[in-house]
Amino acid sequence: MALSLRPARDKLGVQPGKLFIGGEWIEEANGRFDQIHPATNEVMTSFAEAGEAGVDRAVAAAREAFDKGPWPRLPAQDRKRILQPIIDGIYAAEEELAQLQTLDNGIPYHFSRRSRVSGTAAADIFDHYAGWCDKITGETYPRFSSDSNLHYLSFREPVGVAAAILAFNAPLAMFAIKVGAALASGCTVVVKPSEYANLAVERLARILASSDLPPGVFNFITGGARTGSALATHPGIDKVSFTGSAAVGEQIMNASGRNMKRVSLELGGKSAGIVFPDARSVEGAARTLMGLCSTFLSGQICSTPSRAIVHRSLLAEFVHFAGEQVKTVRFGDPFDSATNAAPIISKRQVARVLGYVDSGKREGATLCFGGDTPGGELAGGNWINPALFVDVRNDMTIAREEIFGPVLSVIPFDAEEEAIAIANDSEYGLAGCIFTTDIARAFRVARAVRSGSVGINGYASSPHSPMGGIRRSGIGREGGWAAIEAFTELKTVVLNLDG
Repeated sequence: MALSLRPARDKLGVQPGKLFIGGEWIEEANGRFDQIHPATNEVMTSFAEAGEAGVDRAVAAAREAFDKGPWPRLPAQDRKRILQPIIDGIYAAEEELAQLQTLDNGIPYHFSRRSRVSGTAAADIFDHYAGWCDKITGETYPRFSSDSNLHYLSFREPVGVAAAILAFNAPLAMFAIKVGAALASGCTVVVKPSEYANLAVERLARILASSDLPPGVFNFITGGARTGSALATHPGIDKVSFTGSAAVGEQIMNASGRNMKRVSLELGGKSAGIVFPDARSVEGAARTLMGLCSTFLSGQICSTPSRAIVHRSLLAEFVHFAGEQVKTVRFGDPFDSATNAAPIISKRQVARVLGYVDSGKREGATLCFGGDTPGGELAGGNWINPALFVDVRNDMTIAREEIFGPVLSVIPFDAEEEAIAIANDSEYGLAGCIFTTDIARAFRVARAVRSGSVGINGYASSPHSPMGGIRRSGIGREGGWAAIEAFTELKTVVLNLDG
């Protein structure tokens, strides 16, 4: 019998989506679009295509709330008090939020409920940013010269109206990272989730809609590329925070230059996991790297190390244990506790990933296993069996371009300097990891690898530490004080005490 997600949808009482603009839920839109579940390609519901008219209305509401409303000027304590019930509401709804996220993108429910992309994690992130409300400070500067009695002070002020544009893979955490930091900084926000994953974000929007946020401070719109483009390029937006592909990030950069919008871009990655011969466990390294590509979101995370740079002496052992790890992968109903891997988000992305598998074989890499699609009850969904390539050169397409799917490329090395050179020979620089028991080597290589983040014998993001990339992996950082900086502007006040 074919897999179906309709029973889960009906149990959750999913309804057609609305827009939240200026403190009101509205249905007015430029048409509607279907949200499709990637595990089955069934329609879950429909959402409003905001289009240019909806974007104009949302930006106008956010602009009014910023320019004339109380939110940017509220005392820090009052802003924090308004945010606290939102945090409590997210904690209270974490189970439903996890279910909706699974109904969005197919991430296995036990991951959606208990991982760094869960509803609880989203509440934790919001809580972290709310804590910054009364800690956003400027500086005073010593008198510079005896020629004048000028004294200088700096203040951090909210950047203005922010557009938060989310990717499909972690909508709960991404919402909290962007919206939490923006609101704590005193900005007003227009948030747009990926057209593939709206359900969980709409539920979060309802939590914010029921809070004491003044009208227009928070606005929620839905839509595809046309709506996203209208939002990112709107002249009334002061700041764009975007997570997605490097190609779209480039378009946002180009458009933002016309009115000097501030931008934070968390884009693609081609991260490297370097396995040295003194690694604590080759099995652990192989299972970790292959697992990140094959389970959880099936490699659909920009920070996934999709290049395994493995010492030549370890190749056979690494490939063996990578194959053993893949035997543990289970596809199926994402609400089944046995399922541990997500489907690919769309048919289009399935074709793209399979195209990369074909290119790897054409260019001379050896496909050890995977790279095909399962049949049976899964035939109607977007599933790809995890693939492992060996005999990969770093100039091959599968080693150069972000695949965003369950494909791991193994590249051999002989010396530390060679491993670093391979890792750095990339247009991307988002994340990476090193497996070694030599602490001096770990520190040396971590500093030498050109990447926004590097993990040593493990890697995970945290709301209090900065996350972001270099090169085509993006601009700016999210997390901790770095995110507050990104949503504020410095103002210098000069006081002449002789005046």
